[in-house]
Amino acid sequence: MSRALEDAGVATVTLAMERGVAAPRVAFVPFPYNYPMGEPGDAGRHREVALGALGLLGELDAPGEVDLPFRWRG
Repeated sequence: MSRALEDAGVATVTLAMERGVAAPRVAFVPFPYNYPMGEPGDAGRHREVALGALGLLGELDAPGEVDLPFRWRG
């Protein structure tokens, strides 16, 4: 889906919990599966992850994968 959006001129960022995801821009988060934004109920962390991922739209001019600087707290 992200590739189709990118081809249409819409920049995307995919949150991934594993390496090697085939998407134009990938933000890797070292969180368990099903929790790409962090622990349930942690609105502050959810916001940090979202802003970190969105920040890649301005940082990555070419396809790539970037590690976001977060750790699982649970």
